[in-house]
Amino acid sequence: MGASGFNKSFGKLVREDRMRMRWGEMDSLAHMNNVSYMRYFEEARIAWFNELPIEYHPKAEGPILGTITCKYLKPAIYPCDFRIKTYVGGMGSRSFKMWHELIDAENPDVSYSEAEAILVWADIGEGASRPLPEWLKSIIQDE
Repeated sequence: MGASGFNKSFGKLVREDRMRMRWGEMDSLAHMNNVSYMRYFEEARIAWFNELPIEYHPKAEGPILGTITCKYLKPAIYPCDFRIKTYVGGMGSRSFKMWHELIDAENPDVSYSEAEAILVWADIGEGASRPLPEWLKSIIQDE
């Protein structure tokens, strides 16, 4: 369990990305702006979706972000390389959970932030939730 209470044992690691902090993400408090953390989590989330048979267009179905919460554990200061670990689990009939860890690429004991999200499977055109497809359930459940 991490410093924030995030428990990876509830999820399956599905992806790990390495990303470099950009100079322009620094704010007037001399650390990475809070919005930038969410962008890194989004990049990791979409990278995983791109590995799946999902097509985003008005007549398709796919995961949409229902909620996301973030715990900021340590300020990230430029220059910094990150690893973003992405986990999935906690399935409902129409949703699943996703967790992200943003850690130092060179020192995995340094955790900058953790996020927990709920992704809802939806009809993109209608904006209405739909049951999770069996193929996605099997990916999330597959240990």
